Amino acid sequence: MINYNPYNTFYPTAVANNSNTARQIRKYSEAVARRQKCGLEGDGAGDTCFAAQLKQAEELKASGESCGATDTIGIILERIGEVKAGEPVTMHVNHKGVNVSVTKDAVHGNTITIGGSANPDWIHVSTSVGTVNIDLNDLDSLMKCLDMFSPEDINAILRAITEVRQSRDALREIDNMRNTSVEQAGEKEDEDDAQ
Repeated sequence: MINYNPYNTFYPTAVANNSNTARQIRKYSEAVARRQKCGLEGDGAGDTCFAAQLKQAEELKASGESCGATDTIGIILERIGEVKAGEPVTMHVNHKGVNVSVTKDAVHGNTITIGGSANPDWIHVSTSVGTVNIDLNDLDSLMKCLDMFSPEDINAILRAITEVRQSRDALREIDNMRNTSVEQAGEKEDEDDAQ
């Protein structure tokens, strides 16, 4: 068992010569038995006691239901709640020193903006939580914030960055080939004119 101490840390209570844990469990079980003999339901401890919360967790696990979002962005969006059309709500979060702006909009959908540099080069990636705006000139910020997303969203983000980089490299290569062929044609004309 773990107990709370006044120094804001957790420490084990099941140590040698410490029978307090056993006494607490015995006292709890005796109270439940006494209440059952009297015809009362439940344990009388309320929903905030550890036993009640453990029972709720076991029931939720047995039902197969999900308790909601497990990624940080999803949790932030749940915390924002419902928004009215035309009234977007923005929440700014500082995660590992990076400014993350999460906007929930009923009309345009959710947008998540990560970081940003003095000379931004934005790409927009569709994920399960909304559109993620990523500055390609500030990928360090993105790397610090990847743990905020689900594995599927991380895969989509990294795939989009790879596709953008590959397409830009291909365009650069095509431009270089055009410039090279134009320069060679110009040099050939100069040679022909010289003869």
